[in-house]
Order: sequence, then C-alpha cells, then structure tokens
Amino acid sequence: MNKRVFDVLKWVAIGFVGVYILVQLYSAVIEPVTTDTVYTYSSFSGYSAKGCIIRNETVVEHDNGGAVGYKVENGGRVAKNGAIAEIFASDAEAEANVECEQLDKQIETLEQLQSYNDLNAADLGALSSKIRTALTDVTAATQNGTVTGGSEQAQTLLGLINRRQIVTGETKDFGALIASLKEKKAALGSAAKPTGTLRSPGSGYVIYSVDGYENILGTDNITELTADKMQSLEPEETSGSAVCKIVGDYEWYIAAVVPFSESLNMKEGSTVTVRTALRSVPELQCTVKYINKQSVQENAVVILSCSTMNTELASTRYFDITVIYKEYKGLKVDNRAIRVVDGNKGVYVVTASQVKFVPVNVLWSGENYSVVEQQASTSKVLRIYDEIVVKGKNLYDGKIIR
Repeated sequence: MNKRVFDVLKWVAIGFVGVYILVQLYSAVIEPVTTDTVYTYSSFSGYSAKGCIIRNETVVEHDNGGAVGYKVENGGRVAKNGAIAEIFASDAEAEANVECEQLDKQIETLEQLQSYNDLNAADLGALSSKIRTALTDVTAATQNGTVTGGSEQAQTLLGLINRRQIVTGETKDFGALIASLKEKKAALGSAAKPTGTLRSPGSGYVIYSVDGYENILGTDNITELTADKMQSLEPEETSGSAVCKIVGDYEWYIAAVVPFSESLNMKEGSTVTVRTALRSVPELQCTVKYINKQSVQENAVVILSCSTMNTELASTRYFDITVIYKEYKGLKVDNRAIRVVDGNKGVYVVTASQVKFVPVNVLWSGENYSVVEQQASTSKVLRIYDEIVVKGKNLYDGKIIR
C-alpha cells in the first residue's frame, strides 16, 4: 500500500473517531439527561368524610334522690346485672366511701408486701421487666385522653415498685406508711352503707356522659337513614336523672354522607380500611354493610359495620374518617420517566454511564407520578434506589450518557 492511500485511510479513520466523539459530546452536553431516584411508596384511593357512630346504647337513670358513687370507672367494662354505682344519702358519704375503698386497696397491697420475706426467690430481672410492662400498661390506659383503667394499672405499678424496693433493700419496712393510711381511714369514720345499687341492664362499657343521640340513632333503622336525615339530626334534651349509659361492645356502625359518585366505589359486603384521628385506633377494619342511595343528584349514606370497640370509641359520636377503597404499595416513579418501547411500558435505568430499558407494571397513576409493582430482584426489574431517566432524547439500550 503506497503512502498516499495510507494517508487517506488514516484521515478517514480519524474522521470517524472525531464524528463519534462529537456525537457523544452532543449527547452528553447538548442533549443531557435528567435522572431521579426510585423509592418505595404507598398511595390509596379513598374519600374523607365526617363519621357518625351508631351503636346499642342504654341510658341508666336514677331519680329517687341521694348521691351516686360509681363502682366502675368511666369507660370501664361491666357485665349484665353488674353493679354500676351505689346510692348514698349525701355527696359527702359517697366521696368518703370511695376514698375508704381506695385506702383499703392500698393497705392490703402494702400488707402483702410487708409479709413478703423470701428475698432469695426474687428475680430482680423479672421484676424489672414486670415494672416496664406495667408502666406500658399505664401509658396505654391513659393514651386516649381518659383515665380509664389508669388507677388499677397504676396500683399494680406501685406495688411492683414497692416490691423492688424491698428486694434491693431500699425499703425494709412499710409499717409507718400502713399506720398512716389506717389513721387516715379512721379519720373518715365508718364507711356509710349505701341505700341502693344501680345495676347494668346489659354488658358493655360504662360511659358517664349522655349526649342526647341515644334514642335518635338506633341500630334498628340504619337502612332508613338518608343524607337529609343525617344532616338534620338534632340531639334530644338529656334528662337530669340520667346517670350514665351502657354501650354494647358487639357490632356497631359508622354512618357517613358521601357524594353519589363516591358511593359507586364501594360495594356492600366488601371490606375497607377506615383511618381516623383517634389516638387509640388510628385504623379500623370495617365492612360496607349498606349503601343508602336515592338518586344521582343526591348524596348517599354509607353504613360501615365494625366489631372493634374500646373506651375512646365508646365515648365518641362524631369523628373525621377516611374510607380507603384500595391501597397501592410499590415504587414511586415520575410519570416523565415512563416510556413505551415495542408496546411495553418501562423506564430507562442508568447503570455505569449506560441506559437500560426495564419494563414496569403500573399499579396506580396520578397527575405527576405513578406507583409501580416492586418485583423480586432480578437483572431486569426496577429496584429501589435505581436512577431512572426523567428527561432525555434518543434513548436506547446501551446508550452512553456520560
């Protein structure tokens, strides 16, 4: 090959290399790509409304005079025919009786501790664990803003702490404290005898407050509730003889007014999750019991049934809820990253300065982003923390981008 031909070929090769470099520079500088990081995400479709609780409630009344001394804490449970309260001749007698009972419990606890002398059998680690559990129970009992169960749990915690003090030698004798409590009880005088006892007509939760809806909202006529009736509900004037109410702890209902179009997203018999602002039950699992519809021009009333019950729910009438029709959990992807290649939806993932097309299964799509299925990790699936291209032109498998 003569020198002239060699020089021509050399310059042709250099030209090809130059063009390739220019193309890569153009792709990297003139047509840069923008990427985004993939993270796990959950989304849902649902509707927020004002929920109204409907349950079996029985008002307990007493109008024969005298003062009421409750035997069950507000929010406490009671069995059918169980004692709710005792009647005393005066408020002073009722208060003295309650205080005497509390002192008796404290004295009994301390006397049991005083007689505990098998220190070698005590497991300090187990005792400390019980104290932590009791402390958690006290916190849980008061977490919903009431003191339901608080005094009983607190008494248990106090007993465990006192026992630990004996085991560790911090306290050797409760004699002085017991004597002080007995003196205090003696100063109150003999406990007055009640003149009568109020008993529960059924099992459930004792709620001291009566809101006037007890006889208006019943479980027998929930299929007749319309949006107009729900929005025009007014409580009855409560009777001065009402002492408390008993809330049944079996199936109860939540009624919510929703637009007709939203009611189409629910089906009678289906299970839905209801999110609440209640501290003790942020979520409830409910069943769509009834959907009371009238016409497409009017709102519907959705009736949800639930079997979960606690003190906070028993004392709540109206509360904010969000009914979740369906929840989606997967990977969050910017909609600009989703492309269609050969009829398949997918994204371009950046790996070692190259782009790779990865198919995705879209579970839910919004205005700006979508939730795609998070599949088992293989070489050809989208994974958390992948970098995906949200802006770029002329993309293809294996393209160098930087």
